[in-house]
Amino acid sequence: MSSQIPNTNELVESLTMQAGSLIQASEMEVGGAPDARDEFTRQQLRRASELVKGAAALGAVENSACLGILSRSLLEQLITVLWGIRSVENAESQMGAGSAELSKALRMNLKAGTAKMLDRETGEDVTAKFLEEEQAKQTRRRKSIEDQAKEAEVQDLYTVFYRLLSLETHGHNETPAENAKASALCATHLQGIGAISKGIGQACVCWLIGREWPDNESLRDVLGLNG
Repeated sequence: MSSQIPNTNELVESLTMQAGSLIQASEMEVGGAPDARDEFTRQQLRRASELVKGAAALGAVENSACLGILSRSLLEQLITVLWGIRSVENAESQMGAGSAELSKALRMNLKAGTAKMLDRETGEDVTAKFLEEEQAKQTRRRKSIEDQAKEAEVQDLYTVFYRLLSLETHGHNETPAENAKASALCATHLQGIGAISKGIGQACVCWLIGREWPDNESLRDVLGLNG
């Protein structure tokens, strides 16, 4: 990324425009036969647009701490997108991740005794039977972000950037007390969010139009890592 940090207002305006571009990209026609990855990429573009709009709002009030957390969320999404478009199986796995996590949360509460599963007709407690059936359905665990990065051949995004952004997410970074430093950090996060969201857009559009994923060099260009 450039060493010269633009004005915060300019960055906020740029992100607002980027959010609109992501929505437009989600509505474009595909360049080949229908594929399960089409809906996956459209979902990812819509989600990225919402997160970028949120970043613009946070940037307007110069909330650097929340912007740091949002940066990590978007970077995780970029890795997931790059992994998801590698195969139909990956895309379908990710699209089903929400219901899988909800089921996992339910199982944890059932095992802990903080929830019960009752037969709708008899009122009988069938928690044990339900857990046994759910256990039989579990064939494999969900891929971690680190595993996704490895399989998508972008492990450096995880090792170098994701791990560093995790410091803010887990509360291990302190927000600068000086206004000038806080503003500079805010602007840096806004630049990073802009670059990451462009990476998500590039990857999704590459799939929708060309039925391929971006090579690492073009991805580095979009992320501003070659400058």
